[in-house]
Amino acid sequence: MNWQPYIRASWEIVMECESRSQLFLDEELEAYLVHMMARNFRQRNFPPEIVCLEFSRARTSNDFRQIGDSCLMVDAWDIRRAKLVGRDYYEKLGQAAYVYAASATRPMDQLLHRIAREFGLLSRVLRGAKPCVSAGC
Repeated sequence: MNWQPYIRASWEIVMECESRSQLFLDEELEAYLVHMMARNFRQRNFPPEIVCLEFSRARTSNDFRQIGDSCLMVDAWDIRRAKLVGRDYYEKLGQAAYVYAASATRPMDQLLHRIAREFGLLSRVLRGAKPCVSAGC
């Protein structure tokens, strides 16, 4: 499979998000967002309907990383958001998923641990992809 078109499109989206949000990431975090989006470009069920149920099925670092990615997308773009959860639900769930993903590797994956800490920032950057609906955005 040729990943180049997905990576290019994802890179353009991340650059636009940074520009709109006026929040600029370092290369490591930018690269993570680009590759996360490219990995999930063709996923039909992304994010899953009920993200928290995915925790019971997760076994590997990749499983937990995918949950974190799902939470990041829901938190940033309000897609498939559960109605009866607090505003910070997906942020907390995503942070936990990335910590589990980082801890499931030996040695611990420092990038995934950092993503857990920077979850809120990454979400605010990705919100830049949403169209402005008011003058205050």
